[in-house]
Amino acid sequence: MNPTKIGTVTIGQTPRDDVLVEMKSLISSDIEIVEKGALDRLTVGDISGLRPTEDDEILITRMSNGTELTVSRDRILPRMQHAISELDRDKNVALITLLCSGVFPAFECSKPLITPFRLFWGALSSISIKGSLGMMLPSREQVKTAVETFEGLGCKVVGVGASPYGRQEEIVKAAKELKDGVDLVFMNCFGYNLEMKRIVRQIIGKPVILARSLLARTLDDLLH
Repeated sequence: MNPTKIGTVTIGQTPRDDVLVEMKSLISSDIEIVEKGALDRLTVGDISGLRPTEDDEILITRMSNGTELTVSRDRILPRMQHAISELDRDKNVALITLLCSGVFPAFECSKPLITPFRLFWGALSSISIKGSLGMMLPSREQVKTAVETFEGLGCKVVGVGASPYGRQEEIVKAAKELKDGVDLVFMNCFGYNLEMKRIVRQIIGKPVILARSLLARTLDDLLH
């Protein structure tokens, strides 16, 4: 029996072994992942045109060499759609998921397409949060928008910035900032891994939701 194929779309460049190896370990079925990146095959000069201007909403991603990159959400949308369409045309791909937790408009796709933001919103909205929701984001520049968005859940949101592509000390510092007064922490970026989650939970002593593991377990359920 051939393995089930799923398509993944990152806003950066492939391969994203830093994310997918760990996600596959959480999925019990035999799957094959077909990767597409919005920045695949682009030169440094091409990518410079996707950098944010002052009023742009930003997204943080990673290049194939591991370099962290900031791009404009709106400017990356056409390239995301192109990557989705390539996977959509692959008859062997059963479903497609984005590997970004940002808020996006609807994309054109004939196959099931998972938009992680909606998954995360649904999961968090199902939890009764009596105090504050702590949120870790890859950049402090993203905190204000994320807090305003997730306060729509009806709870207070406390956000901090810590790059998943930097030094571990950033994660530790951010966790200590959240330590007092939060009931739950959401690590809102696919760059954060299980070891980072372990560190945050150890420091804060409260439940922690990790973006990549929540998506992986949803995929596992969909594939059985």
